[in-house]
Amino acid sequence: MIGGLALLAGLWSGSAHAEAPDNWKFSLDGYYRTRGYVFAGLYEGQTKPGTFMTHRLRLQPQLNFEDRAKFYMMIDGLDGAVWGDNASLASTALFAGDPSATGYDGGEITPIQLKRVWMEFKIPVGVLRVGRQGSNWGMGALANEGNGFDDTFGENRYGSTYDRAIFATKPVTIAQTIMGKTGAPEVPIIAAVGVDRLVEDPLIQYYGYECSDSDAEDGCADPNEDHGYSEERSADNRQNTWWVDTNDDVWEMVYVLMYKGEGVKLSKTLTGDITAGLYGVNRRQKETESNILIVDGYAKSEIANTYFEGEIYHIGGTSRAITLAGAYDPTDTADPLLKDVDIWGYVARAGYQNETLTAYLEHGYASGDDKAADADFTGRAMNPDYNVGLILYEEVLARVTQETWSEEARGLWSSGGVYNSRYIYPTVKFRPLPNWEVVGAYLVAWPDKPDGSRIFCSEDDGIECAQYKATKDILGWEADLAVKHKFHDHVNLSMEAGYAHATDRLPLQTTGLGYETDDDGHIYGNYFTFQTRVAYEF
Repeated sequence: MIGGLALLAGLWSGSAHAEAPDNWKFSLDGYYRTRGYVFAGLYEGQTKPGTFMTHRLRLQPQLNFEDRAKFYMMIDGLDGAVWGDNASLASTALFAGDPSATGYDGGEITPIQLKRVWMEFKIPVGVLRVGRQGSNWGMGALANEGNGFDDTFGENRYGSTYDRAIFATKPVTIAQTIMGKTGAPEVPIIAAVGVDRLVEDPLIQYYGYECSDSDAEDGCADPNEDHGYSEERSADNRQNTWWVDTNDDVWEMVYVLMYKGEGVKLSKTLTGDITAGLYGVNRRQKETESNILIVDGYAKSEIANTYFEGEIYHIGGTSRAITLAGAYDPTDTADPLLKDVDIWGYVARAGYQNETLTAYLEHGYASGDDKAADADFTGRAMNPDYNVGLILYEEVLARVTQETWSEEARGLWSSGGVYNSRYIYPTVKFRPLPNWEVVGAYLVAWPDKPDGSRIFCSEDDGIECAQYKATKDILGWEADLAVKHKFHDHVNLSMEAGYAHATDRLPLQTTGLGYETDDDGHIYGNYFTFQTRVAYEF
């Protein structure tokens, strides 16, 4: 289950010396999808339901030479463009035509985007992939390539993409070959190692800061004036030798070790599929003395009619790179930018499945940060393409984080991912007829570390807070229902509805969200959505 590291799947399909017809093959995969949205009560002053629709065309051509050397591209067209003439192109709206390429946030988008391009080829001891490619691991809670329609509710919008070179091999199989044990049973273990080039020259304002020796004993009284606290880095003032400076480069090493057993014999009569592995990333930047280690464990088992899948990750290390507005403390004269990073997250599902019914309980967690400006950085949202529900995380908390963090602190927005909370999410999928599926789910979310701004504190939390505005324990709850069908093997139809209740844990009044007030003066919000997707997959 490597997904974007899908070269492992290619490695699994045969040895490096597998014979294939001596010819070229061209194939084209992809889809055209349109999705419609209806929201009621979501924004302040909204008296009637609001509606809009979006496009996406995805083309994924592949050139294959004898199944040994492959070339891939991913091209998106009108990705997120809203239906209609939305850029005031027509002088009279009644006579509008020739629609624009305007996104649902009101900004113009690039009509055609070459998002990924990479090559993959076999060598005697494994498979090598090089280029701009997607990255996916496990359930996609941390690294999610955002391909296809794999979410129970909602859509993939973003996708994890890296400029990467990665090599995968079967270490046990190679060892058996070297030792002459060519007839021995194959051990399904795959290992991979890669390197990502993330930032060659960050075109942002860099807040560099370093005490001089004379200031080391007493601290630095005025970092802004005395120590050149900021340095503007824009394309206008970038010198033509910018690429020579490697201090500001951000890069990372990637390590994967995975066991993928299919039809594993567990007893005389019982077999099952078992997958387990570790995904490790070491990210560095010399200029900010950043050294971050990410460890992500994943396991999945399907034995008889039981099902389990889980992912847990930890992001740790130190960094002086978190200079986002509100996330550093300039009053800390000793070292205002130093952060100790300690972020946790996990997702687990367990349940029952057969041909007509799937039922499981999901529990997830994304650690929060109650004091973003202190020396401990402990909060980060899950990947926004790991969708949990349709409204509470996807719309409400996304809006809250967007409005309470500035545009300069965009990196701290949740963008729809699970944020500073833990949740339970029981889900049932019923398949009454071939190609038909009915899905129901119920979500309840609790805060992890209320910060008094994005998530309000309650007196029952037992923590010190500037003010206690919340009276409820939970962030809110949500009920979702979907009906899905596939026509003619290619047309994917999904109709999804959700109703969510947000409590006074969230700053609904100050972030433009719809809200009501009960008899005791407590704030709450009730929201409804109906969404439908029609996609042609090829």
